[in-house]
Amino acid sequence: MNNIYSNKSSPSSLEAASPSASDIEDSNCSSLHESPEPEGESPYTFGHPLQRMVPIETLDVHDEEPVLSGRGLYRMPTSQASSTASHFYYVDFEAVVDEYLSQYEGQEPQDLVFVQSSADTPTPCSLILRRMPADSNELCLLQALNSDELRKDPWNPAPRLLYVAERATDVILCIERLFEYDQPPMETVANVIDYIRQALEGLSFLHEHKIAHMAYGNPHGVMMDIGRPTTEGFDRTSFPVRYYRINFSQATKLDPDASLRSYPFRKDVQDCGVMLSSLIDEVPKIGHKLKSLVNALKGGEYGADDARKLFDALCKNIDSSTYDAPLSPTIPQI
Repeated sequence: MNNIYSNKSSPSSLEAASPSASDIEDSNCSSLHESPEPEGESPYTFGHPLQRMVPIETLDVHDEEPVLSGRGLYRMPTSQASSTASHFYYVDFEAVVDEYLSQYEGQEPQDLVFVQSSADTPTPCSLILRRMPADSNELCLLQALNSDELRKDPWNPAPRLLYVAERATDVILCIERLFEYDQPPMETVANVIDYIRQALEGLSFLHEHKIAHMAYGNPHGVMMDIGRPTTEGFDRTSFPVRYYRINFSQATKLDPDASLRSYPFRKDVQDCGVMLSSLIDEVPKIGHKLKSLVNALKGGEYGADDARKLFDALCKNIDSSTYDAPLSPTIPQI
């Protein structure tokens, strides 16, 4: 498996090796000719952070990039004021993976863990590790969604792969550090609007590429990129966040000619409607305005992109002052 280390305009991430955009149509990802009913949903458990990580070296942006073997060049802003900081941080991904596996010697490793550098590290850096079978359909889809062309699409809801380490019959994915979608919690109506917008854009993107997520209504599979390695002192009313779907274990790619009205796509739309319904019901300032959207989603009347267009139209009728309105402190998270 090839590994590529390359800069992106995004300050907090790098791209991993993956198929070209056209390969997503011809990849080995399983493709459905029919639209089957889903099997039982698999549980998804978050792991625990490791206590330390291998040392991280700092390199000034003007220094020449060395050729590395088994290492990646990982860019991580150090504070809210340094999203354009001219520093890179070398992360020995192979060593990180070895340490992760050593933590579970004699037992089955957790499938998802957060890796955090030690407290005395001058600049904190952290990653997410995910373990999965090397022949899994999820790996195939994630690599395809991380192709150069698709990775550039701002609607792409797949997490960014930094490195893929092979271990026997498994692979360990090194993913940029993300945080639970509601930590810190949403504070204003604008935060809720942005969450809904990104949810619909992400679903539209997947369906455009004939990928059915099959668990899109599960909020525990949603994480966010805040452009920094820690939530300490982060104010989401002042800085934008980007939401990603961390779990594609139930996702599947349908045939290119599959109808957007087929069962897997309709299930995604309906699941999204149920998830958003529980959110807007607790935000009366916009709940009544977006009720028609939620009803259309839950009823399976609209495709994902039609729902996105309806959402955009409905938002034009929301007064600009409403966006800054604070949410009730008792509002339950999705």
